[in-house]
Amino acid sequence: MWCKERGLLALFAALLLWMSLPAKAQQYSLQTYDRRAGLESLTVTALLQDRRGFVWAGTEIGLYRFDGGRFERMEHTQGFDKGEYVTALAQNPRIGRLWVATQSGLRVGDGLHFDSVLPDGKPLVVDVGRQMAALDDGTLLLVRDDQLMVLSAGVNGSPHLQPRFSAQQLARYPALRSITSVYASHDRVWLGCGTSLCEIDASGNIALLGPARGVPADNWSGMLVDHRGTLWLRGVHHVRALPAGATQFVERDVPQTSMDVVNDNGTLIEDAQGRVLTSTNDGLARWDGASWTTMDRHNGLPDIGITALLFDTQGTLWLGTYGRGISRWNGYGLVEGWAREQGFDSVPNWSILRVDASHMWFGNELGGSTLADGQTRLQTWPLQTTPPPRQVLALAKASDGAIWAGLYDHRVLRYDPRTGRTALAAQLPAFVKVLHFDKRGRLWIGTVDGIYRIDSTGAAAVRMPPAQTTDQQCSDIAEGDDGTLWFACNEGVLRYAGEHWTHMETGHVIVASGFSAVAVGSDAGLWLGANEPGIFRARVHDDELVIAHVADTWLDKSLAYFIRRDHRGLIWIGGGGGVDIFDGNAWTHMSRDEGLLWDETDQNSFYEDADGSVWIGSAIGVSHVLRPEAMIAPNPRKVVVTSVTHGDVPVREGDDVRIEGHRAPLTVHFALLGSSSGGTPTYRYRLQGSDWVETSSSVINLTGLSPDEYRLEIQAIDDDRRVRSPPSYFDFRIPSPWWRSAWATLLEVLLLILAVAAIWRGYSRRLLRQNRRLETMVNGRTAELTEEKQALEIARTRLYYQATHDGLTGLYNRSAILDELAAQLEPAPAQPGLAVALIDADHFKRINDTYGHQAGDAALLSIARHLQSHVRNDDRLGRYGGEEILMLLPGINKVDAEQRMRGIQAQVSAVPHVWEGKKFTVTLSIGLVWIGNEAATVEELIRRADAALYLAKHSGRDRVVAERLAS
Repeated sequence: MWCKERGLLALFAALLLWMSLPAKAQQYSLQTYDRRAGLESLTVTALLQDRRGFVWAGTEIGLYRFDGGRFERMEHTQGFDKGEYVTALAQNPRIGRLWVATQSGLRVGDGLHFDSVLPDGKPLVVDVGRQMAALDDGTLLLVRDDQLMVLSAGVNGSPHLQPRFSAQQLARYPALRSITSVYASHDRVWLGCGTSLCEIDASGNIALLGPARGVPADNWSGMLVDHRGTLWLRGVHHVRALPAGATQFVERDVPQTSMDVVNDNGTLIEDAQGRVLTSTNDGLARWDGASWTTMDRHNGLPDIGITALLFDTQGTLWLGTYGRGISRWNGYGLVEGWAREQGFDSVPNWSILRVDASHMWFGNELGGSTLADGQTRLQTWPLQTTPPPRQVLALAKASDGAIWAGLYDHRVLRYDPRTGRTALAAQLPAFVKVLHFDKRGRLWIGTVDGIYRIDSTGAAAVRMPPAQTTDQQCSDIAEGDDGTLWFACNEGVLRYAGEHWTHMETGHVIVASGFSAVAVGSDAGLWLGANEPGIFRARVHDDELVIAHVADTWLDKSLAYFIRRDHRGLIWIGGGGGVDIFDGNAWTHMSRDEGLLWDETDQNSFYEDADGSVWIGSAIGVSHVLRPEAMIAPNPRKVVVTSVTHGDVPVREGDDVRIEGHRAPLTVHFALLGSSSGGTPTYRYRLQGSDWVETSSSVINLTGLSPDEYRLEIQAIDDDRRVRSPPSYFDFRIPSPWWRSAWATLLEVLLLILAVAAIWRGYSRRLLRQNRRLETMVNGRTAELTEEKQALEIARTRLYYQATHDGLTGLYNRSAILDELAAQLEPAPAQPGLAVALIDADHFKRINDTYGHQAGDAALLSIARHLQSHVRNDDRLGRYGGEEILMLLPGINKVDAEQRMRGIQAQVSAVPHVWEGKKFTVTLSIGLVWIGNEAATVEELIRRADAALYLAKHSGRDRVVAERLAS
């Protein structure tokens, strides 16, 4: 009995310890800048943003400026020697003067050029690891030889350096002889002095603060006054805070001994929400007003010490590290994420639902998880049944609070939160794609073979008549404000209104693949996603949809997995490359660069919460967009020309550039300022009057310029916002060289006259010789023309082959194989019986992800060659798209076609593939359709073959599924 009580006490103590630990934060998306981004040194010593908006990074081998996509090292032309160790950065807030401390001496500049600071003609070296404080009056406080020094302008403008404290002050306060940090705020200066804190007020009075004021002995290396006026102190072991108006510091230590590594740069910063952040041994700690939240590599942070922190003016958090370069926290304060580290036992996440006021549910590959509001770790959900729920593709909540789940194994489950019981509501003949409760409380179920409905709890699932609806896949359901239901199906768009079904006509716009996503817009029109890349908008006119393609770069290259409208009227479109948002006027693209955990979304993985925030599921977890309106807010950007050089010669705005004798290009460096994501920016530039040139580089080399006046125009292209920045200009002039002066022109004319006379004399002599050679040349040219004609015929044959064959596999390309199919059907099949097989490599994406795209290409080429070895003389093979291959078998009966394709499928699927010593096989799924003498169209046969292929895929893959049209 005593042992049991002792065990319970131990368990209770462990529970208390667990409750006292700071909560782990969510998963976050960070962009890393390393050598590939221009940083030759990956150990960062300081970060700063200047008044212009430039982000600066000090490293062990130099000072770097961020140009919007890369970091550029400041070199000799900017005033720096090669390989300088930067120890500290500071800027006068009012003046904008930028100070850079290096181990070879102090520099000062305007952000474009820097000069050495030489008091008494000697370099000024600041103590390593000691921060500087730049004051509004232009003076600089720095530490040299452990002493606080004041740098100011002398009488003649030369720099003047003197100690801040007199001998009497140093004698009275010996701790002032060992300064560890400097911080200035408003009219006060705070110093880490010895193991204490020193305060200097506006009158110059000095106060030494120690344990009596709540300041324990420590190496105080970081200080901050936040927006509330609270003074924060950061030491090696302790954090203390002095609230505004208080006289006693309060303890704010980070628990779990997360601060016991000596760091000269005890960075403290404040975010836009007023939370204070500081680095720890393993990552970051953030004070939310009541407790610390710690974040480390499990949340996506670098797995090494953080040496510098910076919030820029757009609220982006920059992290400098010890040996891992710089990380940029995308979507800080706007997006939170949950992944495996936060408790997801399975991904991808197929469906999302808020089940009550305090819990979210996520359905995924192996079941589901639940997240309680305010918590950062997920728990296993209570949906339990036998067999366990797997591949939960859809979730929906009924008006009575019950949760319904649609599964890939054809089951529809109902969970009653009052009893905690899970019941089988329906066993359908096909897997579920979508669930939707309409305004009348009826549950509509979209499946791969049509539409079902459950009218009430306990009622059977009733299939909607295929003759009125469809027997094909319906992937999405949307309900208008008037209760009209819209269904996106492979066969087209269906409408259900007034207990009546309508197959909506689409006029002259044909979408052969059918539709996979639908949403009702604020104007009662429809937004439609097809089973192919692209988005459509449709106006409803009686029983017809007036469809228009939405022309957009992002949307045209991605499948729409979901389309949803939120309460603000925003349209959200999720695809394989992120999420696009339309506010009625403009688009905004969101991806990992803006803070999402992953770009690949899923079909039902969108949910708008009651507070207007949005949950988006992906292949690795769930992202929670806290303030969507901030993500689509205006995004001002500006291009700034940072330097122009001709060879090694600097060129300023309006300068003359003398080209003569110099073959060096005119080199223009520029940078992008303003709000931007973590992606690589693109630009376009031109010399006015010429065509635009697009580039992803922030360097332009201009060559071959003739004498004239020029204006260089540069714009940043924001693909995410589909906008361009205002143009930036740089004017310069190339004067005419001396040889184009008037006297040089006269001399040239005289020389030309003499040259013409000499040429005429020589020409007359050559004319006779030329006539004699003419006949020989004609004969030779005739022979050349004959050879050219033969070469032209060969080139024409090669061009025809390139136009009709796939470059990788050598099979017919998509256009050519469809032309071959059309030829078989017009005016009627040349021989009775035509089989069309659509062949797809199973799990092909895994090959690319595991072995690389070159391995995928090699496997696809091998499959094509093996398929070619099985074709008859009249059979045709063509690459239909991606890893899909279309095979035509004319003059064959249905039985032989099925047997033949099953044999081909078995043999080719068994072929081993080898890439870099690793063996793997690629099975094939084949959809087969056969027709006799009946008429059919290309589009119809492709659609039917694709449907058979779809069934083969979702019946387990590695098989042939055949279908025949009734005669």
